[in-house]
Amino acid sequence: MATVLILEDENYTLEFLELLVGKHPLVNQVIAVNNSKSAVKAAKDYLPRVALLDIELGPDDSLNGIQTAKMISRVSPQTFCVFLTGYGQYALDAYSVHPYDFLLKPIQKEKLTDLLTEIISNNNMRTNNKIALKLREGMLLLSPDLIACIEKDGKKSILHTDQGKYEINYNLNELESLLPEQFVRAHNSYIINTAKILMIKYTSSRSYQVILENCPVTVLMNRKKYEEYKRLFEPI
Repeated sequence: MATVLILEDENYTLEFLELLVGKHPLVNQVIAVNNSKSAVKAAKDYLPRVALLDIELGPDDSLNGIQTAKMISRVSPQTFCVFLTGYGQYALDAYSVHPYDFLLKPIQKEKLTDLLTEIISNNNMRTNNKIALKLREGMLLLSPDLIACIEKDGKKSILHTDQGKYEINYNLNELESLLPEQFVRAHNSYIINTAKILMIKYTSSRSYQVILENCPVTVLMNRKKYEEYKRLFEPI
């Protein structure tokens, strides 16, 4: 069962969405708000699995739906954001916050119902120690234990896993919030799985090389990071 947050500034549409979402068999709580400030507060308080966000809010609102999504991603990083809009020109800007999908207004009941089922069902996989990441071609459901390291590649990231590598449109800060404690930021360009460490080689007074299982890249770690995280990988 899931909590769904709805941000919509038109009262009629908000009531319609609240009623429709509330009837979904996988939804046990609906939080309906009409401004960005209330949406961010609700996201922080309730950690919803899904946020349905109108992009163009009223003239009195200091934020639009895209800016609100960015704030929600900070206070509730596991929330899947879906944008509601009647204007296609927002799509490019909206992808900067990695939305799960878009729904064009007027909202079609069947499309919204199917989308909620898809998101909530996929998100439930996290209870089985998997994370869900959106790829261009679909959803990647992956056990964190299979990940050796994550490498920064411009605005994207590359997951190096036991099953090969995947390019994803997430930055390292976003991924850090999704991963368990065994993952650490060894370098500005790398997150590593400490359970996959094969060797840590001392290279100079300021850095180490980290060699990982099933990972073609050798990661650098400075002394400060080593001292911060050594409790996770030093032998007892």
